[in-house]
Amino acid sequence: MNQTTTRRRRRLRRTRRWDSARALIAAGALLIAGFGVSSAALTDRANLNLGEDGIGFSGVFDIAVIRPDGLVEQATEPAGYDWVVTGAERLVPGHEITTDVSLFNNTDRLAADVTFSIVLRNGDGTVAPGVPNIAPLLRFSAQDASGDPLFTGVTWEQASASLGTLGARGLDPLSAGEAYTPGASGSDTSFTLTISYPDAPGVEDYNGGQAAIGIRFHASSVTP
Repeated sequence: MNQTTTRRRRRLRRTRRWDSARALIAAGALLIAGFGVSSAALTDRANLNLGEDGIGFSGVFDIAVIRPDGLVEQATEPAGYDWVVTGAERLVPGHEITTDVSLFNNTDRLAADVTFSIVLRNGDGTVAPGVPNIAPLLRFSAQDASGDPLFTGVTWEQASASLGTLGARGLDPLSAGEAYTPGASGSDTSFTLTISYPDAPGVEDYNGGQAAIGIRFHASSVTP
């Protein structure tokens, strides 16, 4: 082997060793660039922020009730809100009472699928010890805002229905106690609830009876 060939092979080995070292430095810079460590190798980076202010709905998803006096009621506490039903204290067998309930989507940008159901308070609907519980005897009917039946003459266990989708309010949310002001069209609704006490055989055993019942709403957010 002549000297020229030997020098060429030495140069080639040195070149290969340098190329391998350069590849390792570049790979190392790629792995640790996120921690602010630099090297002599050429590097690049790009940062992509997901969302202008982070990810997640910044508002509060909220369904509120419109009280008969036109004020907003949240009714979110476990104790609920005492909704006055005209004639409730005079409900006896063979009669019925009716109340209109209005509610609205208090969320500015999200729609809401809303359902409601009749529930028994105090666990079983008993008002107080020693007072006959008439909850199992009562029958419930409801109509939507258009007058179409939601359910008719059912027991409390069967008294549930969907109120459909309420559109986003499109305005700033209202706080409890504020006067209700309408939002976007379709963001509010109402329904009529009728509670009947049938004059059926055996009701005489429930003389002086009462029932502790309530309405529970459930809403699920709907994104555009």
